[in-house]
Amino acid sequence: MRIDTTVRDVMHREFLGVSESDPLADAAALLVEEGTDCLVVLRGGEAVGRLAARDALAAVLEDDVDDATVGSVMRPPLPTVAPDDGVRAVEERLVAEGVDRVVVVVDGEAVGVVTARDSLAVGAVREDDPAEEPAVDADARNGARLETTRAGTADAAPGSDRARTASSTDAAGSPTQGVCEVCGTLAPELADANGQAICPNCREV
Repeated sequence: MRIDTTVRDVMHREFLGVSESDPLADAAALLVEEGTDCLVVLRGGEAVGRLAARDALAAVLEDDVDDATVGSVMRPPLPTVAPDDGVRAVEERLVAEGVDRVVVVVDGEAVGVVTARDSLAVGAVREDDPAEEPAVDADARNGARLETTRAGTADAAPGSDRARTASSTDAAGSPTQGVCEVCGTLAPELADANGQAICPNCREV
């Protein structure tokens, strides 16, 4: 697999976005309709926050959505990357910041999104891999197909083989990192709990 794969090669140019003034109830409905766990909050073309599904759900459970807006419950914006950044650098950023996606920005404007599953699917050669390693189809390596939402955001269906095998391995075949099935973040180490691969943070909940 090419080691010079860039964000531009894998990013989703269509992604789910809302504005700060949008009704929270509408945003929550969009989360459910599209089967995603995060929306990018935009002010014009600038990404100014993110709406997590858990925050929207918490507001719904508190019966506090009638007059609530996205801006009242949104979190700080996702990390940003440039189209020419390498995918390996993105992978390291996802792990370091504990998020499941980054926003691609050009001149301050959001132009795409890269998810943790995108970075794993690329299967970029690691430093300790042989330079002559032949290219391997990412889906064949992970043993399952990659499912994409209508808005272009790549997500694995809950309970699918893809979700259970979304971890990369080193040259010796030992697990190195993967996507947590509970929170969706890219974690350096996963453990099996009730048939799910989860990260250390979710194991502590």
